[in-house]
Amino acid sequence: MALEMTWQRPFRRKGPPVGFRNLGNTCYLNSVLQCLTYTPPLANFCLRNQHSSLCKSWDGHCPFCLVEKRIWRSLNSDILHDAPMNIQRSLELFAKHFRSGRQEDAHEFLRYLIEACNDVCAKLYKARNSQGGKASKGEPDTIVKDIFGGVLQSQVKCLSCEAESNKMDEIMDISLDILHASSLKEAFCRYFQSELLDGNNKYRCEKCKKLSTARKQMSIFQAPNVLVIQLKRFEDIYGGKIDRSIIFEERLALSGHMCRDSQDVRPEYTLFGTIVHSGYSQDSGHYYAYVKVLRMQILTGIAVMMPMFLQPLYRQSYLRKCTCCSFFGAIQV
Repeated sequence: MALEMTWQRPFRRKGPPVGFRNLGNTCYLNSVLQCLTYTPPLANFCLRNQHSSLCKSWDGHCPFCLVEKRIWRSLNSDILHDAPMNIQRSLELFAKHFRSGRQEDAHEFLRYLIEACNDVCAKLYKARNSQGGKASKGEPDTIVKDIFGGVLQSQVKCLSCEAESNKMDEIMDISLDILHASSLKEAFCRYFQSELLDGNNKYRCEKCKKLSTARKQMSIFQAPNVLVIQLKRFEDIYGGKIDRSIIFEERLALSGHMCRDSQDVRPEYTLFGTIVHSGYSQDSGHYYAYVKVLRMQILTGIAVMMPMFLQPLYRQSYLRKCTCCSFFGAIQV
């Protein structure tokens, strides 16, 4: 089935999203779930119960079933606020070291959630193939990979013989250093900036059979359908928070960072959600989620029950200073 990047299936809920109650330091979890709920291709999939209808593990022990049920309930309920208690009680299904009542990192939880759902889909795919007598080779494509997955290419080019060595790495998000950047565009340019391998860092060329000066270049081979960007707001494990404004627009183009062999020549995205960290330290603070719903930008606060209608997301000075994770959906042409 082709991925549906825009809202396809009507859902009962009208107006602002369901507010999530804070169950005790669960703002990181609530903000992630709000953004995932309003990720159109994932919501379209979950509203049809396409995972749970095939899953044999629905006994409260399947992470994807829990997420699917949560998204379905949020989009088909008329209540003003709710609490994702089933997920909060089952944190070990997503990350064994997460504990209820403890402060956690929203981006870390998002990565574990996506990985857990992808693993479940991969196991389900392999089990169905084995029952049909088909052998699975390598990791299968899953709905999670279709939505969030992309591929980066790392190329090293020997400057003596011009031989090229390419390595492909699958990604589910991109983490950008903003210590020396003032905009999302600048942070991307720094991330994909070429590196000269010289001096004590020379490259051992297989063709030259010697240490040679080389140039290393990172680029995008396959752009994800939903691009999740983490802005590194903390300098290191003991460092302070980088709370200055990072300029970003509603639309994002990655054409300048694509590798020449990519079939995604000019991928473009539109912003539909952000996770914001309010506070001065990585050890404390509060997470909020801002999502775009039916052409409105709404604060889906965790302790906030009355949503706030906002100006366009990318114009908010508060968001520019506090955004730590952004969700961009690919524009279909």
